[in-house]
Amino acid sequence: MTRTINSGFGIVRFNDRQGLLGPNEKGVIIATGESRVAEWLRDCVQPCMGRQYVLRCAETASIFNTLVHIPGMAMVFIEVGFFGDAMIGVLNRLKKQYPKLQLVLFTVSDIPLEGLARYLYWGDGSFISLRDEPEELRRHVKVIFEGGKRAPEDLLKAMRDYDGLSMIEPYLTHTEIEVVRFVAQEKTRKEIAYCLKISDSTVKNHLDSIRRKFGIHNMVGILKLAVMQGILPENELRSCRFMGKGYLLK
Repeated sequence: MTRTINSGFGIVRFNDRQGLLGPNEKGVIIATGESRVAEWLRDCVQPCMGRQYVLRCAETASIFNTLVHIPGMAMVFIEVGFFGDAMIGVLNRLKKQYPKLQLVLFTVSDIPLEGLARYLYWGDGSFISLRDEPEELRRHVKVIFEGGKRAPEDLLKAMRDYDGLSMIEPYLTHTEIEVVRFVAQEKTRKEIAYCLKISDSTVKNHLDSIRRKFGIHNMVGILKLAVMQGILPENELRSCRFMGKGYLLK
């Protein structure tokens, strides 16, 4: 039996005590920790939904993980940065576990294209900016609900540039590139495993592979060479406190 509640986010329909969707309904999740942002996006999304869609809001990662497992979820709008450092790992996992789920990243702030390109690459979805004019934003959302993908051309170019990093010697995989990036951020193996949603032993294997490909055991040397070859942005290396100390990741 269908019931409705006013969640403070708007009217949300639930079909039974478990919150399961009806046989002809599709679920849409808006993932953001800011209620104001959720309401903003809801106003753009609702005109495109139609009666077959049920809208849900996830204010935390825990709520999101519960909602996304409900059968019938068709689309998720995720605010960039919602999952913090684990954003890439979560997007990659969603893409693999739910290949039919439409992933849409959105932001209200001005974020560098390079960072957005990484997320878009790993999530293989669409991107919208709430900074766009309302009518333009509604057009973009309409395209997404009609089954298309949407991202501005400059972001698509940045994504192609990111994709091309694996073609630079020593030909790191994109996972290895992200491991190098997280090392530059001084993350431990355990922290890298959390960010990429892989095991600690898998991180170790990636580090061993990176050392073999570069032919260098010292991670400082690897980071410097990665910058010289354009694999790692120089500005990320400047923030490393351990540079020049012969740092070696154990």
